[in-house]
Amino acid sequence: MEELQSTEVLDKEILEDARKKAFRTLKSSEDTIKDASVVWEQKIQAAISELQKKYTEKTKRDGDEIMSRLVLDKQRLRSAKIENALKNAAFSFLKSLNRERQLALLKKELTIRLKELEDVGDPITTEDKPEVYSRFLTERELGKLLPKELKRFIVEPPLSFKNAGQFPAVVINTKKVKLTASLDEVVESLLRDKRGELTAALIGASALKEKKV
Repeated sequence: MEELQSTEVLDKEILEDARKKAFRTLKSSEDTIKDASVVWEQKIQAAISELQKKYTEKTKRDGDEIMSRLVLDKQRLRSAKIENALKNAAFSFLKSLNRERQLALLKKELTIRLKELEDVGDPITTEDKPEVYSRFLTERELGKLLPKELKRFIVEPPLSFKNAGQFPAVVINTKKVKLTASLDEVVESLLRDKRGELTAALIGASALKEKKV
């Protein structure tokens, strides 16, 4: 009987010891899990912070880029509007001139172009057998514009010039060169050489200083 009781006591002690060991094991595992959870939470927060930082930086960069593009687009739009206004003003001025004045300007432009060829040692001569075309000019008007030696090279019909443009023009074509003189080019040249002055006259010198084109 005493041996049976001793066995039960021993079993209880073994079970209690096993229970305590199991508790300690579970407690250790729980602590490990808690420690790991803290570490992972810290890593997650660090990752989130890094992502937020990168997102903020990217958003700022994108915002700066958008604003820069908007400023450039605004400047381009303004420049385009001024350019169109200048061209319209120049073309309107030419259209307001009488025919005699328009032809005088075209003759001056043609003379300049022919002189440029002479200056480089390659003038147009009768030996080149040039062909002379015109736009928006009668044969009589074209004859008044040309040097005497070129008048007989007018190609019929006189209105055979096909390049786009709004105003009278002359083309002298040879195997070596193609010379063009037109009032449209006079406008383009004027806009290139006197753009600042024309812009100031159009929108005002003070506005031009505040916002350069």
